[in-house]
Amino acid sequence: MTGGRLSAVAFDLDGTLVDLERFHHEALLRAAREAGVELTWDQALERLPHFIGGPDQRVAAEVAALSPAGVPPVEVLAAKRRYFASLIGEVAEIVPRAGVGEFLDRLAGRGIPVAVGTVTERGTALGILHRAGLLPRFGERRVVTAQDVPHLKPAPHVYRETARRLGVEAADQLVFEDSLTGMAAARSAGSPVVAMPTVHDPDYLAAVAAAGASAVFPGWRDPGLLPLLDRLLVPGGGERRGHAVRLAPNVSDSFHEEACLPCMNAIAAR
Repeated sequence: MTGGRLSAVAFDLDGTLVDLERFHHEALLRAAREAGVELTWDQALERLPHFIGGPDQRVAAEVAALSPAGVPPVEVLAAKRRYFASLIGEVAEIVPRAGVGEFLDRLAGRGIPVAVGTVTERGTALGILHRAGLLPRFGERRVVTAQDVPHLKPAPHVYRETARRLGVEAADQLVFEDSLTGMAAARSAGSPVVAMPTVHDPDYLAAVAAAGASAVFPGWRDPGLLPLLDRLLVPGGGERRGHAVRLAPNVSDSFHEEACLPCMNAIAAR
């Protein structure tokens, strides 16, 4: 790879490209109530380790473990998915997070191949991407979902598979994630990861910073994001092998735009 830079980009879906996390959370809280578990959003964040980012199977098991009636995880999972489908079905329009379109345009202009890696069921993921107007930017083949891998995040398989479909080594793929679970999946696959969290809870953001994100940005229009991209990516991207750039872990310790600038400078110096 020219200059030891990255040559492809993979994105998480829910929370990263589109912000549907509130619907996932509401659906989960309703499913928990059905199981006899009353939780506020803050309580769920504290008591359910996979409340942010899932996968659904794990958080359903965590709810089931709290159920006084011993409701099995499979019933919690079914209820959560039923509520989620109902909630997003009531939404007139699904839109990408602000700035996503411009960011994807920049990648396309540089010839950088892109993929999606999600633990969402395939039909649901493709439907969300279609409604958000994003599916043509990726194509169905480069959307990796729960049905495409033997193990879900935080296992590495989702991002190993996105790399395979992009034609690069996992180490040559930059991943964008919003959750700790997804960050762990990217890092275990050997891919550098940039965090784009939608949850602003201070404790959660501290956990993101401690989890090895190479940079943390509050949104896709952060002024430091595109300069970082320009420094990291190989023009033309894809189908290139070699030594990936090694990003410094934990270089951003705050969820503020100015905190990303030292990160950007540190990476550029490598």
